[in-house]
Amino acid sequence: MKILKIASSLLAGFTLAGCFASTENKNEVTVYVSADEQIAREVFAAFTEKTGIEVSWVGDTEASKTTALVQRLQREKNNPIADVFWSSEILGTIRLAQDEIIVPAKTEVTLSWPAQHRDASFLWFAFSPRARGIAYRPLEHEETELPKTWWEFGAASIADPRFGTTRTHVAVMALFPEAFTEFLKTIKGKPLLGGNAATVQQVVDGTATFAMTDSDDVHASIARGESVAMHYPSHHDGKGGGTLLIPNTVAIIRSCAHPELANQFVDFMLSDEVALLLATSTSHNIPLQRSVAEQFPQLQVDNPLQVDFTKASALEDEAIARLMKALSHESK
Repeated sequence: MKILKIASSLLAGFTLAGCFASTENKNEVTVYVSADEQIAREVFAAFTEKTGIEVSWVGDTEASKTTALVQRLQREKNNPIADVFWSSEILGTIRLAQDEIIVPAKTEVTLSWPAQHRDASFLWFAFSPRARGIAYRPLEHEETELPKTWWEFGAASIADPRFGTTRTHVAVMALFPEAFTEFLKTIKGKPLLGGNAATVQQVVDGTATFAMTDSDDVHASIARGESVAMHYPSHHDGKGGGTLLIPNTVAIIRSCAHPELANQFVDFMLSDEVALLLATSTSHNIPLQRSVAEQFPQLQVDNPLQVDFTKASALEDEAIARLMKALSHESK
């Protein structure tokens, strides 16, 4: 586990990873978070400024998120340290719900959260997704000439599928069994990269023509002045067959030390303030709230994929094992 450190002058009312909440501190909430450190820091600072509640948090590495934090929460099931889990994807949170590691959050805010963006029993809540797409060099390719479906990008660079949003996407692809089986025949011999940012860098460096990645990594590359663009292939024809949006999720840990503060944190994460902060961040997450989304038409996806993440979760392990075998790497 990576322990994050920062100079005391930057603390600004919250505590970074490795500094856990004391049970004697009645005004501190402990959060396990797989979002990028810079973005998490901004959100925590805003929460502390608004509520006066301090945040102690534990992050994760680019290569292993969010898998390592999910495993840690599973190990700590009978002696929880965290109050809240903020994940940058969704399938790990669903596994925690299935393992009875998270509990319902029922506040005025959560009870009014749209049903399509939450667990039916209010165990977790989805917000501010990122889009999955293909990174490419716009000086070499016209987007109109690129393949229209995901199944035609088997030669694209791919992050290690055992972790993070790549794992989530592979599980979703397995919902389309015939297309997924054919796709696996086209991906042999590729190396495993540490994370999505590394796949984008390969495109920038010219060592890969295309890369399967997340929209935030492309935004970050563009912000650095690099020549790269994002293409959104579909998963099937028609409405609801397009771009996979992988949301952030937030959930309260069972038997946590500070349930009231945890509820306040969940409410804050579902606020317009956080949606606006994430949309304007380097990640450029897609706001779900209409009032915020209207301010960012450039972030909207025309035809998002309609997907049952719970069904995808059931296929997850088998899908990863099949992909690892196709890549000629043993699944661990």
